[in-house]
Amino acid sequence: MGRIRHPIFLMILTFLARSSTRSLVLVNAWSESLHTTRKAYASFEPLYFANTRPGRRRRSLSISAVDLADDEESTAESFATDAFQVQAPFPPAGDQPAAIQALIERIQKGDRFALLRGCTGTGKTLVMSHVIAGTQKPTLVLCHNKTLAAQLARELRAFLGPVVELFVSYYNHYRPEFYRETTGTYMAKKSSVNPDLDVLRHRATRALASRRNVVVVASVSCLFGLGLPKEYLDACVHYKTHDTFDWDEFLEKLTRLQYRMAEDDESFERGKYQILHDDSTDSKVITLWPPYEKFPMQLDVTPVATNSTQFSVQSIRQGNQGGFQAITECKLFPASHHVTQDMEAACLSIEEELQERINYFNDMGNTDARNRLQVSVLRDLDQLRTWHSCKGIENYSRHLAGRAAGLPPDTLLDYMRLLNGDDWLLMMDESHVTLPQLSSMFRGDQSRKRQLVKHGFRLPSAMDNRPLNELEFWDRASQTVFVSATPSPRELALTNSDPIDMIIRPTFVCDPNIEVRPSDGKHIDDLIEEIKARAKKKEGSLVITLTKRDAEDLASHLEECGVKSAYLHSGLKTLERSNALRALQVREIDCIVGINCLREGLDLPQVSLVAVLNADCEGFLRSESALLQVVGRAARNIHGMAIFYANRVTDSMKRCMDLTVHRRQLQLDYNKKNGCSTRSTTGSSALSFFDLLKDQIEFEKGLMAEAFKAVQLSSFTPEPLQVISAEKGRSQIVTDHIPNTPGVYFWKDAEGSILYIGKGVNLRSRVKSYISTSAKHSPRIKEMVRRAKSVDVVLTASERDALLLESNYIKHHQPPFNVLLKDDEHYPYICASVGDSIPSLTVVPYRQPEHVSGSSRYRYFGPYTSFQEINAILDDIERVYDLRVKSFMTRQGSLSKEAYNELFDKALEEIFGDSRGFSHNLRMRRRQYEEAGLLFDSESNACRDVVTVQLLPDDEALVSVMQLRNGIMAGRYRYTCQVPAGLGEDDLGSVLQTVLTERHYPSGSEHSTKWFPDNVLLSRPSLDVKVLKESIREGRSRIEPNRKGRIQVRTAATRGTQKEIDDRTLEFATKNMNQDVLNHANKYTIPFHGDVASTELADLLALENPPSRIECYDISHTQGENAIASRVVFENGEPQPHLYRQFVIRSVVGIDDYASIEEVLERRFRRAFNANTDLEGDDSWAVPDLVVIDGGKGQLNAALKGILKATESPEGQCDIRSLVAICALAKDKEEVFVPGRSDPVNDHPDSRALLLLRALRDESHRFALKAHRKRRSVLKNV
Repeated sequence: MGRIRHPIFLMILTFLARSSTRSLVLVNAWSESLHTTRKAYASFEPLYFANTRPGRRRRSLSISAVDLADDEESTAESFATDAFQVQAPFPPAGDQPAAIQALIERIQKGDRFALLRGCTGTGKTLVMSHVIAGTQKPTLVLCHNKTLAAQLARELRAFLGPVVELFVSYYNHYRPEFYRETTGTYMAKKSSVNPDLDVLRHRATRALASRRNVVVVASVSCLFGLGLPKEYLDACVHYKTHDTFDWDEFLEKLTRLQYRMAEDDESFERGKYQILHDDSTDSKVITLWPPYEKFPMQLDVTPVATNSTQFSVQSIRQGNQGGFQAITECKLFPASHHVTQDMEAACLSIEEELQERINYFNDMGNTDARNRLQVSVLRDLDQLRTWHSCKGIENYSRHLAGRAAGLPPDTLLDYMRLLNGDDWLLMMDESHVTLPQLSSMFRGDQSRKRQLVKHGFRLPSAMDNRPLNELEFWDRASQTVFVSATPSPRELALTNSDPIDMIIRPTFVCDPNIEVRPSDGKHIDDLIEEIKARAKKKEGSLVITLTKRDAEDLASHLEECGVKSAYLHSGLKTLERSNALRALQVREIDCIVGINCLREGLDLPQVSLVAVLNADCEGFLRSESALLQVVGRAARNIHGMAIFYANRVTDSMKRCMDLTVHRRQLQLDYNKKNGCSTRSTTGSSALSFFDLLKDQIEFEKGLMAEAFKAVQLSSFTPEPLQVISAEKGRSQIVTDHIPNTPGVYFWKDAEGSILYIGKGVNLRSRVKSYISTSAKHSPRIKEMVRRAKSVDVVLTASERDALLLESNYIKHHQPPFNVLLKDDEHYPYICASVGDSIPSLTVVPYRQPEHVSGSSRYRYFGPYTSFQEINAILDDIERVYDLRVKSFMTRQGSLSKEAYNELFDKALEEIFGDSRGFSHNLRMRRRQYEEAGLLFDSESNACRDVVTVQLLPDDEALVSVMQLRNGIMAGRYRYTCQVPAGLGEDDLGSVLQTVLTERHYPSGSEHSTKWFPDNVLLSRPSLDVKVLKESIREGRSRIEPNRKGRIQVRTAATRGTQKEIDDRTLEFATKNMNQDVLNHANKYTIPFHGDVASTELADLLALENPPSRIECYDISHTQGENAIASRVVFENGEPQPHLYRQFVIRSVVGIDDYASIEEVLERRFRRAFNANTDLEGDDSWAVPDLVVIDGGKGQLNAALKGILKATESPEGQCDIRSLVAICALAKDKEEVFVPGRSDPVNDHPDSRALLLLRALRDESHRFALKAHRKRRSVLKNV
């Protein structure tokens, strides 16, 4: 054989020498006839091996061999850890061996670019795996979308093992913010982050930092900024057993690494930590979950000395499938790739840029942009300083990273360069699609942000939060291999040498035949027959349309014709797209209808038919490259066939057919010459792509189906609200007077500025949930509640009203603590495109202005408060009229436009008109959903005052003026006046007119524009409407001289649609008026009952003084295991969570609540009695005024024994009552027991004293249960 020099063979010989435990089978070694190339390399079929250890099955592509979520134990035995190795169930065949050899030669020769041009199904992925193993270079594989990246990662991992990692965007859904200058429309960013995908990103960077044999399969999201690689790597910390550290520094490091404390078990997730204290020994158990680990880890630490802040690591445990396993050290990487060492410096830099921009807008005279920018940036700065995070933090990445203006961000490519220099490989999969994205992504990003900066939505530094441009990309890239079936001229130009072609498939299947059939209106029936014929053979079909709507409508029509089908396009969630493909693979459906997502990279050997509708529509979707890719979907099946439905043959069609015929002839000649028999491939696993990558991944978790929503900017500034208010008393807000009805609430700070706006079906319960001691809030909401000093509410008639009103208020006020959740909410409409030749009903996010859309082209119905409502209406319409299928048939020529338009007009009239036809129930359902829009979206209420009046006791009347402006209640003003004794309801019109003409409208000089309405709705008839109109007109002409138009003053209409609007509006106003009357009657009568309850409690227990500080104790356990005792503290009737404590029960085995109570009380009071000095009242161990035990007489006696032991006095020689007052509260009958009495001390069950004791007992029980669950979860599997 001579001297063997080929690098792959040398690699395998090295591997054989290193591996003594593996049995390797030489499946296909050197070919019998060896030929020597110009460079003395042997032309060969590469060596292949498979693991044949007894008892183990061969690894196959059809098995989910590897999971990208750290399941390396099962694969570690099959793959070496120090070099790339290829394992596959079959050797390279067809054109694969020659392609592998040629690519390795060019890479080792130092060529900057190489092109692998392989037909669909020729096994390019296996070739890529052998090239990676042959060159032994760390490799970045770049894909143009995350779905194909996931599939490719799965296939590469089946060949190369656990060295393959996945790096894709962590967004389930992402819609960037933008501003459309022509319509004045701003659309804020909407996104949903998938934490499971973020885990894979962290695993990829950790792998790069830990070893050299790494393959990262990435989508184009890797071109965006990824923090600072050096800062990220330098920030990681190491801990070993017996290491010592300062506790405060440890917590500071966790904060700097962006780990956050979890408030409870439910909120414990990756990137967070929990600390369990044992107050008796001051030891701590830290449970920490790094974002790149599948399970959390634990550190047991103890203080070096008493009251010392220095702690020693006693043990480290890493979580796994069976619990926790001891390890000797751990390495913590940051919880986020965006690590900022000096946040304050970054904030100062942002403030400096903000001031420069403010000066710029002042010079330009653009006050709107200046104010908009100032408010948003100052809000973000506040959040950055508080939480080191804010919405849109990526827009400040230049400041956070300390980069100069204009410099590109650091990306995943910089991690590759930093860790490997230039000794790494870039493979660009489907390069004909991926390569154009390098420039288009950058241009699109800059164009969008240029408008945001121009109009004051973002600082200019946001322009530097961008993807790399093409020059920057190639400046960072190393040797590159383009991989494509249809490369563009750009790849051919970059490659100095000829492409490496792969035409012969390992399965020897030839390219499919292509037929051209007429698109004459009958072609849909022809298509259905072709699909059914293949379904009988258990084969699948793909149908390619031009638009999403065509795909959806054709899929519906196929279902009606008995063909099991589904549509597939970019509007679907990723998981839904994956599930549709899986359904075809497992034959749950026979056909998939799609657009261009059926082109690149899909492994569907079940498909024997590809049908292209409108093939003669020349363009991007029907170009030569697109058609070749589509036809290739049928090239994995021996019965593959493609049909072009067209009325002419375009140039693209001709080139595609000519090339396919040429390649098919080459393949047939090869098969005949070599005696090869064709076979269809079995394909890869039928599991969902992402199921293969991450077990139980919920790819669209928490993401609601939302359409695009936009905000119309307006110069109108609403007046400050004057509504029901609850002030903060002592440490909480009194909510007794807030009603249990739907409405909107406003949290305000000490200056009256709105912090947060929300809605609630039950306002009192919703507001109370914020200030409850057991409330579980995010840091953002906690900060909001801390700042809040009062809460205002506006009542609505229904939940739908509350939804719309909340949305409108948020859009106008943009409160700082709402911005993380909602900042541009609009509720959708149904739009009828009556001006189109083939009209349709669609869902739109907002009503287009008439000057943009035209007044007659579109009709709008709505708004609706949820997409479920719209879908219910549209589904009913489709069920009755079948409009979408009829529309598709019309577009395809199978139904006349006249017949369709007649049907559409009929549906529109019967459902949205006043017809009383058979679909009356559909119309009523639609009107029910639109009722909220009658109030807040009606033109009648666009600029309207609603005036209500009601008599009060003591000869008083209350007049309320509610200002409705542009969909919100912009203000409400109340006037109280004396009225003559005996004034009746019929005379209230005179009161109403007097207040409006003499007080309300004359005060307009003190207010901004829009104080005066276009129309006034009165709950009572005015005495003289002309006088009232003249009063409004006079004030308006004085304040707004340029404003013209008639003024309408009237009571509610008595018929028609206007009656519905007026009745709804008056209901809204009257509901809030009634609450005003209730507030007037209860003004200044809401008492704080803490002192009263303490006084009553002292009387009940015969105490000398009312107890100020009260402690309550409870025990929680599960069948005697993991027992925990809790102590809660109330001062002056209010909880003091900072004084709460928990005790781990030590001496008690099994179920013994009495012994547990005795142990806890002894430990608690021993610390108090053994103190060298008197403990101050604020000390957590100071003796309380009263101790409450959750239980009956038995628990009370046990507590007394424990306190007695703590005094170390002989039994009977110490009077416990002289040391501390104590009682017990039994649950069943709410009975109170005290020492020295066998009978309970009874009181009224609703007395303030018992209410206080019950509040203590309930809080203690809650805290004990929470601590017990935490301990149980720590000690068992996480």
